[in-house]
Amino acid sequence: MGLIRPKVRVGSCQDFNLSSGPARGHHGSRLARAGVTNRRDDGLSNQGRGARRVADGPMPFTAERLQRLADIERWHFWFVGRRRLIDRLVGRYLPGPPATLLDAGCGTGATLEWLAARGYRVTGCDQRPEGLGQVRAVSAGVFQADVTRLPVPGQQFDAAFSLDVIEHVDDRAAIGELVRVLKPGAHLVVSVPAMPSLWSYRDEAAGHRRRYTRAGLLTLLRSFHLDVQYVGYYQCLLLPLVMATRWLGSRNPVWRDREDLPHPVINAALTLVARLDARLGRVVGWPCGSSLVAVCRTPAGSPEAE
Repeated sequence: MGLIRPKVRVGSCQDFNLSSGPARGHHGSRLARAGVTNRRDDGLSNQGRGARRVADGPMPFTAERLQRLADIERWHFWFVGRRRLIDRLVGRYLPGPPATLLDAGCGTGATLEWLAARGYRVTGCDQRPEGLGQVRAVSAGVFQADVTRLPVPGQQFDAAFSLDVIEHVDDRAAIGELVRVLKPGAHLVVSVPAMPSLWSYRDEAAGHRRRYTRAGLLTLLRSFHLDVQYVGYYQCLLLPLVMATRWLGSRNPVWRDREDLPHPVINAALTLVARLDARLGRVVGWPCGSSLVAVCRTPAGSPEAE
């Protein structure tokens, strides 16, 4: 997701009154370097959230970067492993079809396509308009929106996904909006980049504002009275390789591009490892990993965030 607020809605969000969204503003405060986080942007102190590396004016998430992800997300080892993990969590925690699901930050619709194939009624939104035309082939309920200002009435969905999205924006505003549009007792699935020590050029080029610690993500989610049913690391087995490539690519795009476009033989081998990582995650509590995934449930009422 980019960081520029869209002014024009693309597509439609069926059965919703799009004029009824909240009038919450977007925080545009300067971001501090080396993990010193602006309180207005994050709502909680670093001590409460855990140490995080924050970009000093991150690059926007560009149309070119979106196209790169669209080209690789159906075969790249990282996405294949993440889908395996999310598929397991959906089967364990979420209601079955035909529940209504929102993918906030749907990109070009790979997750929506997969969920629709399972029989779910899916709706998607994204800030960037370029990929939404492809998404409309999967669901007519697709619209352009900032995840911190969803033009949707409250309590609409049985579950929502925000996969590698909230690190690009004001994460408290994003979680608050997702909680608002979920029904009482609904589920929220969130994934984020983990381990601030892995901060590299890749994060800056992707428009990240932060990477998360496990304690920091838990603090964020629980501040909205969410019942966290699962939180775990992903890509632990490949962490040594990730650490090496991030160190080599700390200021250089060459290693990011190599990670994006591995040789087919290397990608096939790494896919096997990523799938094993996701499979073993059901019995092994990985102590670390390059990503965090959480599944939580909204409260029965609608309490204000702390």
